[in-house]
Amino acid sequence: MNQRTLFLRVGALLAFSAALLIGLVLLLTGDRWHTGHAYETYFVESVQGLDVGAPVKYRGVTLGHVTSIGLVSAVYGATADEQVVDPTYRLIVVRFKVDPRRIGKLPDTETAVKTGLRAKLANQGLTGVMFLELDFLQPEQYPVQAVPWTPLDEYIPSVPSTFAQVQDMVTDVLGRLDKIDYAGLTRNVDGLVSDLRHELADGGDVHATLGQVRQTIADAQTRLDDADLPALSEQLRRTGDAVSQFAQGGPTRDLVAQTRAAVARLPKLIDSLTQTANSAGASVTDIEAELIPILEDIRASVANLRETTEAIRRDPGSVLLQGPPPKDVGK
Repeated sequence: MNQRTLFLRVGALLAFSAALLIGLVLLLTGDRWHTGHAYETYFVESVQGLDVGAPVKYRGVTLGHVTSIGLVSAVYGATADEQVVDPTYRLIVVRFKVDPRRIGKLPDTETAVKTGLRAKLANQGLTGVMFLELDFLQPEQYPVQAVPWTPLDEYIPSVPSTFAQVQDMVTDVLGRLDKIDYAGLTRNVDGLVSDLRHELADGGDVHATLGQVRQTIADAQTRLDDADLPALSEQLRRTGDAVSQFAQGGPTRDLVAQTRAAVARLPKLIDSLTQTANSAGASVTDIEAELIPILEDIRASVANLRETTEAIRRDPGSVLLQGPPPKDVGK
């Protein structure tokens, strides 16, 4: 084998290897070798770790891949003034394709977005490599971001990634911590400690109050000792036993039974008294009817007697010297 033949073979092998490598790259990354439905989304955060060809997943299931990553200002031709004034032109556009064979019948994009379909960046473990994740979230919590241009592909809104949300929360907390007046807070704490020391000293009101409390507790303990609580408890127990025996004794039960019987007879007694009162009312009415004529006769006799008495008082002699009354002619 001469040297020329060797060079030809080596060159042919290198050309074949290069062609094979180019074909493999085109097979893996070329859009024409991948069928799918094209979508795009926009991110305000950094897409560091997301590369072209990264998978697009829905709850862990790979549905497609990222086809391109770029700046909105370059894709949709924003001017320099628009990039400064309008923050939407500072977004990052990510285009991706979804394989319908992995989903089945593709849903209407507008309806899915209204229902809550959103795209966000997610990490693959701790490697820093990112992928695009699709999921349904609360549409009220994550409203659709309006853009002033017409998207080239179907538009799916994005939401901040979990890392971005945590970062925003930490930034907000740090901002609030920076606004705290630590010097003033330290002075207030020092003043509070000084006031507490003064109050707990001999001349403070708190010290006097604590002394009064201790004295009150001591007086109460002394009175409890003088009260002989064990003897008092024993006496109360005996009194309770005596009351229980009296309540359970025979005379008490008889008295309770008699009281119940008397209470049971009360309705009959009340009815009898009512009937008696009605009868007495009728009798009084009859007696009154008989007494009225008699009382009228008595009233007339009293009037005649009054007239006679008045005549005797005026002329006593005429009564004594007048002749006998005239005889009755009819007799």
